[in-house]
Amino acid sequence: MEKNNNSATKTKSKKAAKEETKKVEKVAKEETKTAEKEQAKKIKKDVKTVEKTTKGEAKKVEKDVTTEVETKSSHGNYITGTVGLIIGGLIATIPWILVYVYGNMMFSVLSIFIATGEFYGYKLFNGKMSKKLPILIMIMSIIIVALTTLIIIPAFLIMKEGVTVSVSSLENLYASETFTSAIMKDAAVAVAFTILGSSVVTANIKRKIAAGNIQDIDLNNSMEIDEIKKDAITVIKPIFEKFNALTKDHGILKDEINAELNEDETLKTKFNVLKTYKIVKKSNGRFYYDEQAENNQLQPKSKKHTNLITTLIGLILVAIIVGVVILNQMGIINKKVISDNHISFEVNGKWIEYDSFYKNTWNFYRYINSVEPSTDEEIDENDYSKWPASLSISYSNIDTEQASSIQEIQTGIKENINELEIKPSVYEDEITKTKNGYDLLTVKLTFDQNPNQIEFLNYILNQDELAIIDVNSVNLQDESELKKVTDMIAQSFKWEE
Repeated sequence: MEKNNNSATKTKSKKAAKEETKKVEKVAKEETKTAEKEQAKKIKKDVKTVEKTTKGEAKKVEKDVTTEVETKSSHGNYITGTVGLIIGGLIATIPWILVYVYGNMMFSVLSIFIATGEFYGYKLFNGKMSKKLPILIMIMSIIIVALTTLIIIPAFLIMKEGVTVSVSSLENLYASETFTSAIMKDAAVAVAFTILGSSVVTANIKRKIAAGNIQDIDLNNSMEIDEIKKDAITVIKPIFEKFNALTKDHGILKDEINAELNEDETLKTKFNVLKTYKIVKKSNGRFYYDEQAENNQLQPKSKKHTNLITTLIGLILVAIIVGVVILNQMGIINKKVISDNHISFEVNGKWIEYDSFYKNTWNFYRYINSVEPSTDEEIDENDYSKWPASLSISYSNIDTEQASSIQEIQTGIKENINELEIKPSVYEDEITKTKNGYDLLTVKLTFDQNPNQIEFLNYILNQDELAIIDVNSVNLQDESELKKVTDMIAQSFKWEE
């Protein structure tokens, strides 16, 4: 009996021990789970901390780069730089203005150099080099080209005709629908070329700012650009070598590149530098490194040779511009040659020919300082502001018994003038020879009446043949242009053998 009691007690003890063990295991498992949860939370917290720290570091790097750039650009002044920028831009418009006004050519491609002139003007006047410079250049380029096309060039055209530039004279010029339409089209083309030129210059500046070379920006510093490329190659090329991505058939994805760049802004900049210079290329959505492009980009160049070529191109361009101006002033550009079987002469192409009812006669007209009416406008014959200048050239045989010399013709002209009911307030004459050896009598007449009138008469004598050039206008401001056209015709007039 006692033995059975002991057995029961042992059985109960074992059962109790098992239950206790289960409780301990349960508690242990719960504690383990709790610990694991705590550990997981800690890991997540650590990951977030790392991510936050990484982002913070990236921002710090970006901030440090920005600070460095701003520090480097702290020297200089926006005000003086802007003054220099405007001056440089206006100087760069001079070739364009000369060709337009004196060469009678629409050569808006020259406006592409305005941004370059602005940059060097800004730099010369110690402008502050910063990220704002490209924006400033682009905005001022458009303003300068608009000012040049719509105000400066029209003003030069007015001065060319011997008229005083004023608000009134500009208004008269713009009153012509033909002129307004033409100048607006020219302005649109010029703005397009200016934006193109500005884009090239500003892109160059942006690249150098991104590379941190803001203090010594020079649009023609090829050695500095080569150093930037070499530095980028040293860092970026190993990434492509690691993946054997050296041909278009073995490219790598942008995600793989980003993983290697590790959100490093400096590395991203260097990667973009190589993309810009087509050393890193993209094919079928993958990037690869072009070693041939690297070799081509880093071929040794003679700076002296490059500068010599640049100088020669500049000199040739200046020579062309000066040549165009000189040829125009000589009347070689923009002229028409008029001839029949017996005579020939040259006339400025701006004069418009109309039909003549007389034999051996040519008639022309031109709006010089007067306002050309629109095609559908009703013209008041008493509105002299809209009368063009008129030009007539004729030749015929003369009776040598009545006038056998240029002096006798001069005497006859004076007699006729004295018989006029309304006599001229100004009478001037001069006898010379043309470049073809003919006797030439030049007469200038001015009439003070309503309307005022100025007239030039040229008489060219060749034995028994006489040519007469008659040009007149009711606008006294046309005088210089009238004199030019009569001189041009007289000096070019020639009887064929």
